[in-house]
Amino acid sequence: MLTGKRVLICVLFFPIGLFAKSIEVIEIFSQSPPENLSPKIEYRYLENKFQHCKPETLLSLDSMEWHQNTSEVVRVPRNNSGNWLRFRIVNLSKHPVIRTLSLYWLNLPEAELCSIDSKGKYEVFYSGNETSTLFGFRSLLPHFTIQLSPQEEKTYYLFIQTNENIQYPISLLSESDYESQIHIRSAILSFGCLALIVSLLFCGYYYLRTKRKLFITLPILFVSISLTIYFLHGKEFSSIFKSDHSILRHSYFLFLGMTHLSFFLYLASWSIEEEGTAHRSPFFGISGLLGLFYPLIVSFDFWYENRIWILIINYGVMIHYFYKIHSSLFAFRSYSEICYIGSWAVFFLFSVFKTVFQFEFYPYNWLSAYGIIFYIPIFFIVSSFLAGEVTNKWAVEKILLKRSHLTSVDVNACIENLMRLLKRERIYLKQSLKEEDVAKEIGITVHQLSEIINTEFKTSFPSLLNQYRVEEAKFLLIENPNETTSHIAKLAGFSSRSSFYLEFKKATGSNPNNFRKTNPFY
Repeated sequence: MLTGKRVLICVLFFPIGLFAKSIEVIEIFSQSPPENLSPKIEYRYLENKFQHCKPETLLSLDSMEWHQNTSEVVRVPRNNSGNWLRFRIVNLSKHPVIRTLSLYWLNLPEAELCSIDSKGKYEVFYSGNETSTLFGFRSLLPHFTIQLSPQEEKTYYLFIQTNENIQYPISLLSESDYESQIHIRSAILSFGCLALIVSLLFCGYYYLRTKRKLFITLPILFVSISLTIYFLHGKEFSSIFKSDHSILRHSYFLFLGMTHLSFFLYLASWSIEEEGTAHRSPFFGISGLLGLFYPLIVSFDFWYENRIWILIINYGVMIHYFYKIHSSLFAFRSYSEICYIGSWAVFFLFSVFKTVFQFEFYPYNWLSAYGIIFYIPIFFIVSSFLAGEVTNKWAVEKILLKRSHLTSVDVNACIENLMRLLKRERIYLKQSLKEEDVAKEIGITVHQLSEIINTEFKTSFPSLLNQYRVEEAKFLLIENPNETTSHIAKLAGFSSRSSFYLEFKKATGSNPNNFRKTNPFY
């Protein structure tokens, strides 16, 4: 854990020989604008056995080979012993200069900065990222205060202990620019919280009106996404428990698994609302549980090395089931459906960018690192509102559909004709019988017939036929004791032996053979 002190300074004196190696000098003035130091930073990676800022450590490091970082982002593979970076700054103004060195990444277990000036004076600083703002709900980014006298030149050595590859910019900011950074991050967090509250109110309103479970699982998903982002960019999860455990330190993977599970809860509730069957599939349940593999990435080397497959499989099943369960919306019959699918499509795009970046397969840029943060507030409000609009549209369509089916139909006459076909003509004995054929025989549409059976018989057309077929099969089993059950199934109108056994047991609680043995005089 980082010390709670913002800056601790130790002063010693060293030989000026530490400046023997040539390092690109970063020139600053009293009014210098913010500067990205990343392209001017050198790094040590291989054969690194020195840790922490110590005088003897810097003497040894200075004699070793350093590599120049050439990109706008510091990119260095992680080292179990920690990573060393260095850079040189000179104040060319006639006034003292105070700057803040800011590291654009929250999850750093330890960061130390030490410096040596041209006179051999040595100083050490500790990161101040444990300081919290916004009533303690947000941690500051790791940062150091740098002070340079007029015409003073110093070489800085930055030691970073991290469990991830270094892949973020390091900037030098004025005090006012650093304060602006704090205010902007606080404003973004506040706006995100406000958007979450508004979306939860939308969902609560729609749930009270409709009692749809969809408006319970959708807020759960929103909260899970919010926690994932908050503990990655807002506050360290491990700081709450005062622990450096790998799972707590890399809480992104823990909450990513929770988000995966909550996403499948949302899909299941949507499938139920549409009276679908996708959520009943065993593979659907297994796909939801695949989110449990995310925390394993930071717990076991095997899963870390194969994390790309976890990423591909999990996002694959998420997108597959999202399309399958929302397939009716892809007809784009209304603007609300178009916008709802569009909002999710953009969310998936930003989510994939963010996850691939966090999994260290995509370079740092503002889109991959922060794009989803700016989009999530919009997504929460838009998707919660449109979910209510889409489901309201369903309810209206169902009412209109029901009215249009039965208003012009003599329901009692239709029921009499249906019962005649079932009891007298025994149409259920025909294996290839279709609902369209029966509707045509009665003189109504398929939708009207389906509505009548649903409302008057409290069942579906196939179930109604199977009820009569099972009764027929009972009679045939007793009357024809020497006939096989397969032949009995065909005589009763079943298309296969398996469907016969399934429906027979559902209706009687017994299979056909047992029924025949226990009911000889049925």
